[in-house]
Amino acid sequence: MLPLIEEGLARPWYRLRLPASLEARYAAQGRAASARRIRSWLLVFIAVNVLSVKVDFDMFGADAVAVPAALTLGLLVPVTLLAVVLLRREPSPLRQMACVLSVSLVAMGVTLNSARIVSEPHGDVYLILAAIIPLVVGMIAPLSFRHGIIYCTACFTLYVGSITVFSLGDHDGFGVPMLVASLILVPLKLTYAQEWETKQSFLLGLRERIQAHALAEANSRLIVLSETDPLTSLANRRLFDQRLDEAWKTAIREEQWLGLAVVDVDHFKAFNDAAGHSEGDRCLREIASALSGAVAAQNGLVARFGGEEFVALLPGATPEAMLEAGQALHDAVTRLALPHPGRSGACVSASVGITSAHGATGAFGVTSEGLLEAADQALYRAKHAGRNRVEAACPSLALPTVRPARAA
Repeated sequence: MLPLIEEGLARPWYRLRLPASLEARYAAQGRAASARRIRSWLLVFIAVNVLSVKVDFDMFGADAVAVPAALTLGLLVPVTLLAVVLLRREPSPLRQMACVLSVSLVAMGVTLNSARIVSEPHGDVYLILAAIIPLVVGMIAPLSFRHGIIYCTACFTLYVGSITVFSLGDHDGFGVPMLVASLILVPLKLTYAQEWETKQSFLLGLRERIQAHALAEANSRLIVLSETDPLTSLANRRLFDQRLDEAWKTAIREEQWLGLAVVDVDHFKAFNDAAGHSEGDRCLREIASALSGAVAAQNGLVARFGGEEFVALLPGATPEAMLEAGQALHDAVTRLALPHPGRSGACVSASVGITSAHGATGAFGVTSEGLLEAADQALYRAKHAGRNRVEAACPSLALPTVRPARAA
């Protein structure tokens, strides 16, 4: 998309159209806004024409005002109201142009008819008004240059045809009326400049949005990469340390339990030495998936802590719940039944150390680091007790020292 945008921005001044996909996107984006703008001005146009009946009264007098007033109120106003109705929702650019052109031609026709039947001193006023109508409407309506050509050509043809057929204006020639008629062509330049500028703004805004979106996606990927273990796709140690600290602060604040488990794959060095690192990596990926499944129902977080060691964080887990969670983690590895090539006839197993603490113990010096240390101590006991088991430990309390009262 960006190369197309750059191509559009670099196009020469005489080429209004954008590359096809961008042209369609531009047309769809501005359609509703253009329709709203035209509708609002048409409502103003109705009010102006209703007030113009007073001008007709002054020009024609009470005896002859009936015809122009009837054409204004009985034809022009209903046609304009119909155009407002047709421009609801998101009409196509062609419909927008058709509505604007129809209203302008009817308004010009009514005004030119007034120039034809009004008494001699006032005919030129209506001729000027008939030229001003397409000039003003063409300047206000957000037409494309292509539609602007159609609009100006139709209005110019009606104007010139009327003054020629009915010999309106300068009776010594058509110089002045034709000069006035040239005002109708002014919107051609305006529609060209307007379309060029709006398309440039559209391209610049689209480029900015695409670049901002790409930057946001890149930042998101960087965050994921910085918090994810590339081998197992679990959270890495950096993210786990952050979540552990946040979870312990929450447990203290809300007086809840927090459980922690450390899982170590037994005899993993022997596995790597016998099968190679590629098979060792495959083994770790399968174990990571099994551990994630074991705590998924408890909204726990599993992370790779390093090497063949994993950690699991379970907010709200009491000591009893952690015993069950620790056993579930152990059994998840056992159920994989992965053959251990470094130990004849044996399958891969895991040792698990667990701990749990209540947030209230934070007042006695228990910290998130203390929780992790307690789980490590429990893992140490499991490994020295023969591995392939679950052991538990309690975090150490740092009881406050009571100072003796000073003598009076």
